[in-house]
Order: sequence, then structure tokens, then C-alpha cells
Amino acid sequence: MSIAILFGMVIALMLIGIPIGVSLGLSSILFLMMFAHEFSLTSIAQTLFSAFESHYTLLAIPFFILASTFMSTGGVAKRIIRFAIALVGSFPGGLAMASVVACMMFAAL
Repeated sequence: MSIAILFGMVIALMLIGIPIGVSLGLSSILFLMMFAHEFSLTSIAQTLFSAFESHYTLLAIPFFILASTFMSTGGVAKRIIRFAIALVGSFPGGLAMASVVACMMFAAL
């Protein structure tokens, strides 16, 4: 039941218009405030730091969000998508191929 509540909070926050990253973090903190017996922001920060320290691959998540923000703000994302459509958009199934080409370019960045 608790997973359904947490999932519902994430969906509700996104429907309000809050960005995905903020809604994930805010719903987690609100869930802990409601259901955790001993809640402390210090313990959450310490757990987060120790998780990043032992599993550095988890740092890819916020960096991907940061990279997408930079690409959207700078207009690079639109140019990559336009280039991919111009490259393979005229072929049959060009939309699918253009999305694959655009994803390859995003991954290369």
C-alpha cells in the first residue's frame, strides 16, 4: 500500500506541473515525513552521501538531468533532433530511425 501512496504522490505532483526531478525528491521527503518513525533531514543527507560514496554510478542520474537542462536551454537538443530528421527522415520508418539517431547523438554527448 505504501508503494501505491508514493507512486500516487509522484503522479499528483507531476500533474500539478512540478518538474520530474523535484516531484521525485519532494514525494520521497513527504513520504518519509508521514510514515517514518524517526525522521531527520540530517539522517537523509547522511544516507544519500554514503550511498553516493559507495555507489558512484548513482551520480549519473542527476548529471543526466543537468545535461538535459543544458541541452534544452542552449537549443542543442532541437538542433540534434532536426539533424537526425534531415538525415534519415525521408526513408520509410524515418521517424523511428531519426529517434534512434538522435538518441545516439545524445548518448555521445
